Amino acid sequence: MNLTDRFALSVWALFGLWLILRLPFVTRMSVTQRTATLLLGYVIAMVPVAGLSLAGALRGMLGDLSTTSTLLLSAALFTRLRFLVNGNAAPLWNARERFSVLLFISVLALLLYPFALGIGTLDPYRAGFGSVSLLLMLALLSLWFMRRGLYLLPFVCALAVMAWSMRLLESTNLWDYLLDAPLAIYAIVQTVKAMLEARKVERV
Repeated sequence: MNLTDRFALSVWALFGLWLILRLPFVTRMSVTQRTATLLLGYVIAMVPVAGLSLAGALRGMLGDLSTTSTLLLSAALFTRLRFLVNGNAAPLWNARERFSVLLFISVLALLLYPFALGIGTLDPYRAGFGSVSLLLMLALLSLWFMRRGLYLLPFVCALAVMAWSMRLLESTNLWDYLLDAPLAIYAIVQTVKAMLEARKVERV
């Protein structure tokens, strides 16, 4: 198994571990029991049965998860572990930082996926194959966000570009390092939800 496959499968295994930590009975476990459960869960997700692992099955159905998904999953897993250990459920990033990333992913998804499905004559997906204009756009956008005191989105962009330059995923398209279909759906739902909640607060 090469590094690309190992990384892609490990991210899906990471998603499985996050789900395990959400199970009610896990909160009643000791640290040792919880660690053993996570190790067992990782092994079950990664070890092939009849030639296919659980992580491999998810990868086959939904494809590779982006580096953005990897970052957000890692943060969610860390936050959940911290809550189970000392009761601290505070997220790693504030709501403004999280919303900026989710809004960015939502806009990208709405601009990219319809054209990728053949709607219209534009092909923005092509820009992901090493377009200087795309790299420049991400750099300028990152600088603009940093001037506004937002650093999570610039980090997301830098992480995606670095992983893309290393060919960490099977894809050679930068878009696939920035977003994926499950993340796009999650981002759009959460962005709409946040906007609706903000409108309710304004009306009160």
